[in-house]
Amino acid sequence: MDEEIQVLQSIFLDDLTINQVNDRTIITITIYSHGEENEIDLDKRLLCITFIAELPATYPEHSSPKITLCQSRGLTDEQLTELKELIQSCLELNTGSCVLYECIESIRSKLSSYELPTEACAICLTMITDRNEIIRTNCHHFYHKDCLSSYVENKKLELEEKYNDAKKNGFSVEKDFRQDIEDPVCRQILSTTILEQLPPTNRTEHVDTKLHRELIQTLSPNIRQWQQQTQALFQQQKDKGGIIDLDRTQEIIFR
Repeated sequence: MDEEIQVLQSIFLDDLTINQVNDRTIITITIYSHGEENEIDLDKRLLCITFIAELPATYPEHSSPKITLCQSRGLTDEQLTELKELIQSCLELNTGSCVLYECIESIRSKLSSYELPTEACAICLTMITDRNEIIRTNCHHFYHKDCLSSYVENKKLELEEKYNDAKKNGFSVEKDFRQDIEDPVCRQILSTTILEQLPPTNRTEHVDTKLHRELIQTLSPNIRQWQQQTQALFQQQKDKGGIIDLDRTQEIIFR
């Protein structure tokens, strides 16, 4: 056992923690998915789990280690069950032999196969198929980077408008809430670190919207009235869940 522990220490260095409790040796290591090649920032790796092995004095010749998996991040209940079954199978196949390295690497390999989250992006409702497209928030939700970036940009505009309206109407604003962007799922405030990781959005849409509003202001009263009637009719049909009858629409508008 001592030789195996020395080998593990030489491989995992400071990532491995070893404690002696009575006649048992307890080994602890947090296992991360492989992530990007040569990536040294472990927090950027999406998945991880803590591996704890309790080694009795009779290990490995006469007994197997007691292995506990805990403090997982980004894993579903089904994946956790699969990892536990993987460990159990590994122990059974290596009875009487040193098994810790094989268990650790089996879990690491499995985590890498789980690298992408199994749920769809909650903003666009499509699956995430490229690791480079993904961002994990401080509240552990996954989104496409571009989706979250667009969401944040729209929320900033919305909060800016609310803030200006409050100031304009004389309300007392105790805290500047313009940067309090909530997570789309759990409504927890997104951290500044997450916001800084987002790619810049294409602001063409917002520019076009501004130009569109300016154009509306220059339209004749008759055209603007026609637009309002059309919008009211469209909303009425939409609320009823029906299909707009174009002939009937024209009859009402031009009567």
